[in-house]
Amino acid sequence: MKSVCFNLISALFLIAALSGAGLSQDRTATYAPDQVIVRLEHVVSLKDAQLLLDGSLFEVREALVPALDVFLVRLSEKLTVPDAIRLLKGWPGVRWVQADHYLSLRTTTPDDPLFSSLWSLEQASDADVDAAAAWDISTGGTDPGGNDIVVAVVDNGCKISHADLQPNLWVNEDEIPGNSIDDDGNGYVDDINGWDAYANDGSIPEPANHHGTHVTGIVGARGNNTLQVCGVNWNVKLMIVAGSSSTTSIVARAYNYVLTQKTRWLSSGGFIGANVVAANSSFGKNATWCTADSFPIWNDLYDAMGAAGILSACATANAAWDVDVNGDIPTSCTSPYIISVTNTTSSDLKNSGSAWGETYIDLGAPGSYIVSTINTGTGTLSGTSMATPHVSGTVALMHAAASPGFYRYYLNHPDSAALLLKQIILDGVDPLSGFDTLTVSGGRLNLNDAVQTVHGYIAPEPFLVYDTDSIEDQTSGDGDGYWEAGEVGRLFLTVLNFGADVQNVTAELSTSDPYAVITDSLGSFGNIPANGSGVNSADPFEIAMSPMVPLFYSIPVSLTLTADGSYSVTRHFSVILGRLSTYWSDSVETGENGWTHANVEDGFGDQWHLTTETSSSPTQAWKCGDSGAGNYQNRLDAALISPALVIQPHTWLAFSHRLDAEDSGSDSAFDGGVIEIAAVDSPYAEVIPDGGYDDTFQTTRNGLYFGPLPGRRCFSGYHGWMTCRADLSDYAGQTVHLRFRFGSDSVRTFKGWYVDDIRLMEAIPLRASIDAIDDAIIQVVGDDIQIAWTPFDYHVDYFVVYRNSDPDFTPTSFDSIGWTSDTTYVDTGVVLDQARSFYLVKAFVR
Repeated sequence: MKSVCFNLISALFLIAALSGAGLSQDRTATYAPDQVIVRLEHVVSLKDAQLLLDGSLFEVREALVPALDVFLVRLSEKLTVPDAIRLLKGWPGVRWVQADHYLSLRTTTPDDPLFSSLWSLEQASDADVDAAAAWDISTGGTDPGGNDIVVAVVDNGCKISHADLQPNLWVNEDEIPGNSIDDDGNGYVDDINGWDAYANDGSIPEPANHHGTHVTGIVGARGNNTLQVCGVNWNVKLMIVAGSSSTTSIVARAYNYVLTQKTRWLSSGGFIGANVVAANSSFGKNATWCTADSFPIWNDLYDAMGAAGILSACATANAAWDVDVNGDIPTSCTSPYIISVTNTTSSDLKNSGSAWGETYIDLGAPGSYIVSTINTGTGTLSGTSMATPHVSGTVALMHAAASPGFYRYYLNHPDSAALLLKQIILDGVDPLSGFDTLTVSGGRLNLNDAVQTVHGYIAPEPFLVYDTDSIEDQTSGDGDGYWEAGEVGRLFLTVLNFGADVQNVTAELSTSDPYAVITDSLGSFGNIPANGSGVNSADPFEIAMSPMVPLFYSIPVSLTLTADGSYSVTRHFSVILGRLSTYWSDSVETGENGWTHANVEDGFGDQWHLTTETSSSPTQAWKCGDSGAGNYQNRLDAALISPALVIQPHTWLAFSHRLDAEDSGSDSAFDGGVIEIAAVDSPYAEVIPDGGYDDTFQTTRNGLYFGPLPGRRCFSGYHGWMTCRADLSDYAGQTVHLRFRFGSDSVRTFKGWYVDDIRLMEAIPLRASIDAIDDAIIQVVGDDIQIAWTPFDYHVDYFVVYRNSDPDFTPTSFDSIGWTSDTTYVDTGVVLDQARSFYLVKAFVR
């Protein structure tokens, strides 16, 4: 029992010790006197950690970085920090323990009158980062996939209402401001623009010394807006995380927020969280070694963020010494995901008051007398703190300018892609005299070189992806361009290469779908150059479609691409079947074309209009939302109304739409859209799309609801362009109006609803079935079951085979295991030692 108890206590001690190991190597020895930081070897909850810990000595206060099993532990009055560290370092299960060190910002106070020139970005003597040339490629904002690019500015706060910063602030759109609820379930309440790690809440403090505001402006003050200054990026999203000074535990809390948001973004495919690509850290602790065991948390934090694709730009000391000799936190850390920065002047010299290090300091960047945003407008500050955001801003701008190949490489390998960006930055510096012994790279940041390099980046290996497909049904179909039930169609695919040149690309197509039989599964695409494409035009795939395939059915297929050099990759997509003929359509390219729009209820607005902002094809669509780049209004009840339409038998409505509206969690919405229909002189009724609506309008919001459609099913949330279909057969023979109705409540708004390519299609009549065949012969041959029946004495189009464990079953599409035009069928899908199976064969004629 003693040994068990002993191990439990040691595991809990591990939690407590994270901040204090190796204090003898910390010359300043300044740390919180009553707490330590601990990392455990294994995952332990906060509750379990406290149960394991000796409560008379330790109190587990907080899980600082849950992903790393790092905890903050309060010490009893009986223990000093060195005593606690000595006690905990010897316990099994404790990875490391360290003191909770005090930190400081890395800047000087404002010293000169405001400059009217941003010399660090563009200057006649060329001691700048060549920003103007880089801006010819991109001014920042989104990556090639349309994702917002986010920089986390970890500092002492920010004046978030500053006119040059507010437009670029990152906004957590899944959080409702001020309701004291963690709406998005990320563990943080009311984190609208970031997090305050000091107060542990979502309120962003305004820094008394302007530091965080100044740093934030260098990264991304809004550009080209006729106001004050601009940053390295004109349109980047700025996540403000207060937590750069005071103690190590506060910094850990700040970094954990950044890591949490990026991890959520990656795991959700970009649907939640934030696409943080860089963290700016203009703070630290002088003359201290990150490699010493008194500071183990730092490398762990930077490695964890780097694994998620986040590069950390870190300021070195404002001190005239060699970091290689004296050490520094964090710029003596060995994590490869750090870019350590010193301060250069407008004369392209290292600032005399800034540290250097041939081994530990990566490069210089402009940091002397830098004009940027401050709480009261604009002002000038100097220091490595000002140099560093030029680098974090560069990382963000590189993502905005990246080639499609780099973008896809980053999505699949965020860690190695981040290291590639770092290497591009270091390889592209402007060499400066003497810097070969002062920094790793030997030079000063060149923004333009970094941007140009990643803009033309080609991956070192091929990167093949499926792009588009086309169908040809003339060989064994009716030649109408639709791939219909019972036809054998030829499939042509376009494959894009976002990597290096690739030779002799071949592919194999496969599917397990019961409604499709691939009769020719091999295709050839030839050689595909970097950033080029290939089509199997001379060697198409062939797929035979079951006569029983449902309307609008998607056949899931897998495409395995191989090429010289042992390249192999499998991509997945779907082939959509057509079984309808279009008899009315509007591509929205010829203006209003008989459509009208208006508000439905008094007191609500209407924002439907034609837009070229985005479209399904080719250039124009309808939009309910702002006519510019802003969001739709609150309190909309807006209807887009079709001209009079005559509905044919078996009619389906199809349209393309894109949506960005406020939902409120699973199956619930505050804003959204619905489809409605009305015969002439009749009230409008709801149209249910194929597959149903995603969400339901809220009936209350904090006790009240101010939207126009409470309780109605609707489309809400976000999705890109997709096709929606709905059966209108009940209105056959009637003249009707369709309308797309969008409603919003009184609180939050987003981009809106886009509608394009609207069409009415008539279904081909279904074939008729005749009686089931009652003379089928069934026999077992090895692992297969063979079924045979006698031919009919009149023409049969095809036979369908059904299987069920119930001998009296009524066949449905779920029971269908295959189809054939022959009078035999082999079933390979039955395990003979399981329950009995019963078969039914039906014939279908025209």
